[in-house]
Amino acid sequence: CVLARMEYYKCAGHPEHEFLLFYFRHWIDGCSAQAVVSADRAVQGQGRSLKQASELVSPSSSDTNAYDSVSIYGSPRDAAPQLQVRYTPYSRLCTFDFPSSSAPSALQVSTVLSLVHRQAPAYHLYENQCYWFSSAVWGSLKELFPSDQDSECENHRARARYRGV
Repeated sequence: CVLARMEYYKCAGHPEHEFLLFYFRHWIDGCSAQAVVSADRAVQGQGRSLKQASELVSPSSSDTNAYDSVSIYGSPRDAAPQLQVRYTPYSRLCTFDFPSSSAPSALQVSTVLSLVHRQAPAYHLYENQCYWFSSAVWGSLKELFPSDQDSECENHRARARYRGV
């Protein structure tokens, strides 16, 4: 299965969390189908509960583990209600379509996700948060698997910013 499209999203609420959606193309019984996968970074605190960055006591704490997650949702139709529960409200900032000739495989995408995590396994409020994670994965995939067409960005300047800053 190969990556047909990736989309960059930002949550509108507080905090303005950023995440990626991947649309993988695969075959089922001779017919083309798509599966939606999300990837994002959060904070994993004590008791294994996820916390928003604003709840951290010390943003520079080196022992705050990043919780990088990948979730599989199934078809785009099946994914929509689940994404709305997990991320609502959110808006798409950018879209990148991969041509069939240079589309990365699911294994290649998972390798990029793993390498980005290994680059910064600790969550840091000012450096290695969800903005950094989404941007690093987005940029790596675009660089490693180039396309003749540029990404479509409705609001590129909103990426990696909190309340416009």
